[in-house]
Amino acid sequence: MAIQILVGTFLAILTVDVVLRIVYGRKALAMLDSMPPFNVVQSPPQKQATLFETVTDDGVTLRGSIYHSEGESPQGVIIFCPETLANHWSAVRYCQGLMDAGYIVVSFDFRNQGESDHYKRYEPLHWVSEFEVKDLHTIVNWVKDQESFADLPLGVFGVSRGGATALKAARNHPDIEYVCADSCYTNYLLVMHYVHRWVRLIVPEWIIQVRRTMWHATSTVEIAFFIQQFRKGCRYLNSSEPFTKMKNKHVMLIAGKNDSYVPVTIAERIQEMLGKQCETLWIVPKVAHNGARAKYPEEYDQMLVTFFSQMPTLDPVISPEVPVNQLTQQSTESLISN
Repeated sequence: MAIQILVGTFLAILTVDVVLRIVYGRKALAMLDSMPPFNVVQSPPQKQATLFETVTDDGVTLRGSIYHSEGESPQGVIIFCPETLANHWSAVRYCQGLMDAGYIVVSFDFRNQGESDHYKRYEPLHWVSEFEVKDLHTIVNWVKDQESFADLPLGVFGVSRGGATALKAARNHPDIEYVCADSCYTNYLLVMHYVHRWVRLIVPEWIIQVRRTMWHATSTVEIAFFIQQFRKGCRYLNSSEPFTKMKNKHVMLIAGKNDSYVPVTIAERIQEMLGKQCETLWIVPKVAHNGARAKYPEEYDQMLVTFFSQMPTLDPVISPEVPVNQLTQQSTESLISN
């Protein structure tokens, strides 16, 4: 009799737990599916840019633009990864200082964004998936294959999801050694921030008080995140410790002090995980998400140029034999001229 009571009690508790997870898991899915109002300012096409395109190994055409100030000896190549909802033309909003300093900037649109092809089975959000990392790896490999860039050091600069993608891609790509990430995050750190901030909108107060722990709410959201992958046709990169095994990388982080989407604590945690590989975390006062350059353009540009100037170069550093605006003559299959 006692055993039957114990089994019955256990099944009752299990049933309640499952029901609660279903009910509040749906609310968690709605939260994960809701993209913050980023208010991205769209940049118009730039006449000075050279257009290009290349194809990923799963058949998606990525498109972008190349910028280089005329008369400047190229100091290196910086791949720019735009924020969610922006396009490759936004490079001029964040990279003008690098262009003025002689860096060639290669900006591109991730799949399902801007002018790049749409992958039918994938519905992107602000969460970083395997596809964004694949796309960046494709662009890095394309840059390394261009003869005009052969003797130039390579860096990657990204904003928001673009910065988060740059950090994730750097872990597994040997050619990505220098990364600057503005307003970046990891999926895990950001969703845990949302859980602690909005948990009482998802889970009743009495459950939190009874449990005396965030474990139940956290695990429910993690399950919802797992389900979300099937709904969006992707695999999200949700590791809680994604940078602990990174070696020989150099990272600079930029974070807005007043960022309500990605709080400074996330940048601080990323710096902690990176250790000596991230010596610089610039916390910009009175700045919201992605707003550092708009408020402090001179300081922002100087920080970027100083950081990427540390990239090792081959001696002697020479200008490409073929000008950037004539790259189409080198690879007609992967580039298009404007």
